[in-house]
Amino acid sequence: MKEALENFMSGIDKDPRISLSHIGVFSVLLHAREEYGGIEPFPIKRKKLMKAAKISSTATYFKIIRQLHEYGYICYLPTFNRMSQSRVALAKEP
Repeated sequence: MKEALENFMSGIDKDPRISLSHIGVFSVLLHAREEYGGIEPFPIKRKKLMKAAKISSTATYFKIIRQLHEYGYICYLPTFNRMSQSRVALAKEP
């Protein structure tokens, strides 16, 4: 966890696109990864992540997840099947 956090922190230090919402979602993702034993990619639950990151809007949640993926901080593997969960891997370096 320490390496992923250090990589994220060093990346956002120089990245003006990152907001408090991005930091909140990333920190919740770090915690979720630990719950799954550090194995990547790990499944995520939107409602649980939104609650922990204090995000009330689904649109905002998807925007932040998409941006973290586009900026290279995470690898987001969405599923469009309601019976399975989307998965996330944390990037080694942004």
